[in-house]
Amino acid sequence: MITEVLPGSRWMRKSSFTMALIIVLMSACASNSELVLSKLDPKTSVTINYDKSPFIFFRSLSPTQADAKEYVYVGPLEVNRSGDYRYYLWVATWSTMDNAQAVRRRDRFESIEVVADGAPLALKTSGASLETIGASEPVYPKPVGWATENYYDVTLAQLRVIAESTELQLQFTATGETYLPWDDQESSMDGLREFLFRSEF
Repeated sequence: MITEVLPGSRWMRKSSFTMALIIVLMSACASNSELVLSKLDPKTSVTINYDKSPFIFFRSLSPTQADAKEYVYVGPLEVNRSGDYRYYLWVATWSTMDNAQAVRRRDRFESIEVVADGAPLALKTSGASLETIGASEPVYPKPVGWATENYYDVTLAQLRVIAESTELQLQFTATGETYLPWDDQESSMDGLREFLFRSEF
């Protein structure tokens, strides 16, 4: 016996709901797998692409306190101002020790060096405010509320050197402080390579 399935039947409604749920879940998975994100600033109308997983570097502040560390987060930015493309590194620095924040030298943020396979890439600061990149709201979230943020001019060629390197370190030029990778940086590297792929095509 063949049972006809009517368009408005419960089976059809259930089947449609199941398919819709599958589509939503697949879309969510695809979204979560994106390595590079993009946003349109609501006030300045610039389009900004950025790495979903910024690099994280650290240095120990005390040989006797395992949790006494300073961290530096680094992420690339592509800012599109009506066809005028500019590239920056967002750098956010913070410490687990409050007193380290109080004595921090402001001049150390004037320049940094990203050391890629032993070769230093010197970068000068563009500024510390969102206006530096033409944005009205943050792109990368601050790792903690008291983090100090700065933006540095960078070229695609310099980003390519970083992406092709196997060993990275970061230094503040004024103080010589050296920061090592917090982890293997694999997701950050994958994101940077995808960032470059999108920027160059």
